[in-house]
Amino acid sequence: MNLTSLRANGVALARMAVTRRAAAGAAVLGYHDVRADGETSDEHYTVSAGQLRAHVDTVRRAGLQIVALGEIVDRLTTRRPVDGLAAITFDDALVGVHRHALPVLRELQVPATVFVVTDALGVTPPWWPGAARTMTADELREAVADGVELHSHSSVHASLPTLPPADLHADLTRSRAVLRDTFGAPADLLAYPSGHHDAAVRAADADTGFRAAVTFLNGRLRAGDDPLRIPRFTAHAGMTAVTLARHLARPPALWPDHQLDAVGAEGART
Repeated sequence: MNLTSLRANGVALARMAVTRRAAAGAAVLGYHDVRADGETSDEHYTVSAGQLRAHVDTVRRAGLQIVALGEIVDRLTTRRPVDGLAAITFDDALVGVHRHALPVLRELQVPATVFVVTDALGVTPPWWPGAARTMTADELREAVADGVELHSHSSVHASLPTLPPADLHADLTRSRAVLRDTFGAPADLLAYPSGHHDAAVRAADADTGFRAAVTFLNGRLRAGDDPLRIPRFTAHAGMTAVTLARHLARPPALWPDHQLDAVGAEGART
């Protein structure tokens, strides 16, 4: 087989992959930073604007409807089916989301959620050396004006299971208050810093008014799953449209268990 034939076969396989139908359950995609097309980055969790666009196209080709994460949570908490839904989320509120993701989301009319570390606006994130700065309050307001929902990534991005109970409640309470008072945000969804959580953290979530939380574990969300342990597909630089299509077509039962009682230091950065 010549090179031209190999390339043609590769294109055909890619088209087949991106048009496969999604499996049952909802798909929540988790992103971090977004860079301009043509810009290089060594960061594993940074995708290009073109990748984000291709991912949105792939999700739609799979027959999923992209909605706000809050809508999926509404269905989950009222025990309604979540099949056929997808949500786009961004952790850390990095400035690349403002510069490069918002134009794509606006053009494609895609709702999204940004999880904000409320004590770290407009600064280099201490939890991610070498990363771009976080968004300022004004940039977050512009995101809200574009239809983005703001929710909590805690106040200081600490590993929540390591905090004493009083400090844990203070962190979560302060984060919600800043988001509500400064941005008028609903602020009732949480992304666990570093994906770390345990039973005590989940109890504190509920006690401080969070109705759902997302983890850093891959998998499909199904009716009956714990709203405080929502899995996500973690987007990264190596996730092509074909890779994502395969994830979307993978049945929920074939993913590792994501309803774990505790996730600690082994969790990846988020």
